[in-house]
Amino acid sequence: MGAERSLGRQRKPEMVAEAMLARIRSGELTVGTRLPSERDLATEYGVSRNAVREALTVLQLSGHVETRLGDGSYVVQPAVVQDRDDTKGLLAGTSIAESLQAREALELASALMAIRKATRSDLLKIDAAVAEMEEHLEREDFESYLRATLDLHLAIASASRTPLLLSLVAELTEKHRADQWVLHDRYTPEIGAYSLDVHRALAQAIRDKDVAGVYGATCRHYEEYPALHG
Repeated sequence: MGAERSLGRQRKPEMVAEAMLARIRSGELTVGTRLPSERDLATEYGVSRNAVREALTVLQLSGHVETRLGDGSYVVQPAVVQDRDDTKGLLAGTSIAESLQAREALELASALMAIRKATRSDLLKIDAAVAEMEEHLEREDFESYLRATLDLHLAIASASRTPLLLSLVAELTEKHRADQWVLHDRYTPEIGAYSLDVHRALAQAIRDKDVAGVYGATCRHYEEYPALHG
């Protein structure tokens, strides 16, 4: 039956990501290899294309795969980080990929509530978080930059004046914070500039009470996640 087999209780995207990583480790899929299409991978592993897409996102986040717009996905050499093997990278990438949809929903709700409830003090804190992001990016300190992006999202959740939303955003943010090393290891000035533009737009939309702007910036952030951009 090949790769098509019982998946048990393991999440299908995680199973596909682990199976593909095993093929990379074994040398079956070498650096520079173009991966089969999502449709072909879905058939091979007996899963949906959505499961394959999420698995590829995990492998992108962990640095094993690069997706090129209009050209497909390729195996790449992951960055070597001391004391962190590719299994840890896969786990961190899985954790981030699993949280993205929940973060999008919660942060959109927070931003929309912030439009209604943010005080002048809240808006100043949001502006301060953006300014801190700008400073870190100017120095190309991507690790500190990414921490500041999370602080911005917490400031927006706080500005929602909705304790439950703040609690949920804080829980996901702290989980993400522990795994974000897989992101800053592969950040570039271009990725950082894209990310900063999205976050600036979100902060400005909240200040302008622009519902469409908040929605557009949030969707842009999560539908074309900065670490996967380009």
